Amino acid sequence: MTARMLLMAAVALLFATGATLAAADPAPGVGLTREQRIQWWREARFGMFIHWGLYSIPAGVWKDKVHAEGYSEWIMFGERIPAKEYALLAERFNPVGFDAKAWAAIAKKAGMKYMVLTAKHHDGFSMFRSRLTPYNVVDATPFKRDVTRELADACRDSGIRFGCYYSIDRDWYRPQGPGNNYKQNNVWDYPNSRKEDFDRYFEGCAKPQVEELLTNYRPDLLWFDEIDMKSDAQVEALYQAIRRLRPECVVNSRIQGCRFPKQIPPPHCDYITSGDNEILEKAIGFEWENPGSMNTSYGYNQNDHNWVDAKEIVFRLVDIVSKGGNYLLNVGPTSEGLIPQPSVDRLMEVGAWMDTNGEAIYGTAPWKVFRDGPLSDKGVAKAPGRGSESAVDIRFTAKGNSVYAICLAWPEKDVLVRAMGRKDAGPREIGAVRMLGSTEAIQWRRTDDGLQLSVPREKPCRHAFVYRIDFKKE
Repeated sequence: MTARMLLMAAVALLFATGATLAAADPAPGVGLTREQRIQWWREARFGMFIHWGLYSIPAGVWKDKVHAEGYSEWIMFGERIPAKEYALLAERFNPVGFDAKAWAAIAKKAGMKYMVLTAKHHDGFSMFRSRLTPYNVVDATPFKRDVTRELADACRDSGIRFGCYYSIDRDWYRPQGPGNNYKQNNVWDYPNSRKEDFDRYFEGCAKPQVEELLTNYRPDLLWFDEIDMKSDAQVEALYQAIRRLRPECVVNSRIQGCRFPKQIPPPHCDYITSGDNEILEKAIGFEWENPGSMNTSYGYNQNDHNWVDAKEIVFRLVDIVSKGGNYLLNVGPTSEGLIPQPSVDRLMEVGAWMDTNGEAIYGTAPWKVFRDGPLSDKGVAKAPGRGSESAVDIRFTAKGNSVYAICLAWPEKDVLVRAMGRKDAGPREIGAVRMLGSTEAIQWRRTDDGLQLSVPREKPCRHAFVYRIDFKKE
C-alpha cells in the first residue's frame, strides 16, 4: 500500500465543475465499453481486500524490533532486510489452516460482493504459481498449493467476483534502479542498480506476470499499486495487454500512479483509488474506491490491537457509498492461513446490518446531496418550529424511484429531513415511506422545509437506520 495521496487540488477542481463525467472510451479494437465493464463493480459497493504473504510470518516483529502498529507488510523495507535473508521466510510458510471456501464464505456473509488478493506485494514474492520465477508459493514453500487458484475458484463458486492486487513498480526482491522521489526501492542490496534494471524488470517480470494472472486466473479486477516509475509507453503497453487478454477486466487508477489523476476520466483505468483509509469529501462524478483497514496495518500484525469497531465500519461504508464510492475493506490473515477473529467478528456484525439494509447500499448512486447534518449545524438550531425533531446525522443514497435516508444514530424523536423538503428536493410527490427491517408504519408529513418522519418503537438493527422514501412515478 502507498501513503495518502495528495488529492485536494485535483478534487477541488472536480467539485467546482459539479458535472457527472462521461465514461472513458473503449480500447481501440475492443467492443466492450468501460460502462459495460464497470457495471458489476458499481453495483457491488463492498469488497474484501486481503493482504497475505511472507510478511505474515514476522507479523510486525523482526529480531528484537517490535512494530506495535503500522504496515507490517512493509517490514522488509522498514528493517532493510537483505533479500536473501527475507527469502528464507518462504521455507517457513506453511499455512495449513488456509481454507479458500471458508474465506469466501466469510466475505459473502459480510455482504461483500468481490475479493482482491495480493498476488504480489512489494516484497516480490508471488502468491501464485509463476513460470517466470521459482520465488512463488507453490515452488518455494512447503505448502505447495496455489492459493490464488483456490481463492479464484472459491469466489466464483460463491458468486463473488475475484481480483488480483499486483505491485507493479516496487519489488524489493529484484534490482530496480535507484527509484524516484519516493525512494522506496531496495537500495541496501542493490546500491548500484540503474534505471535500466527497472526496464528489464518490467519487460521480463512485471508485465509477463500480469499476463500470467490474466491468462491463468481470469481476474475480474486488477488492482495495481505503483509509484510513477513506469514510462507512458510502458503504461500503455500494460493496458493494451490487459484489454487484449481480458477486455472485461476492471482496472484501478494506480496502474498509472498513486496520486489523484490529472485527467478525468483518467486514461488506462476504470475507476479511481483514493488513499489508504481516505474518504473523499463528496461525490466527484466518477467511480472511486477507498481501500480501508480494520487496524493500522494491512498485513497481519500480531501486536496491533487498534481495531476499528463494527459501528465505525458501517458508518464508513455508508459515507463512502453516499458519495458514489466503493469500500474495499482489508483483512490480514495469519501465517497459519486464518483470518484473525477480531476481523471475523466485525465482518459478521457488518453482515448482519447488511442483511437488513443492503438495498440501501447495493446498486445505489449518490442523491442530489450526500448528507443532512444535525440540528446543531450553524444556522439551523435557531430555525423556528424545529425544536421537536431529533438531531441526527443522515446520509443519502438513491436507486430508481427511491431515496434512502440513512440515520447514523437512533432518533429519539421525529426526524426532520430538511433536504427532502419541497423547497430543496423539488415538487415531485412522495408515495410511501418505511424503515428497512421494521413492520411498523411510518407517519410522515412533507412541507417546504423538510420531511418529518415518525420513529418506530423498536430498533430493526444496530448502528445505522434506514428510511426508504419512495417517490411517485412521473
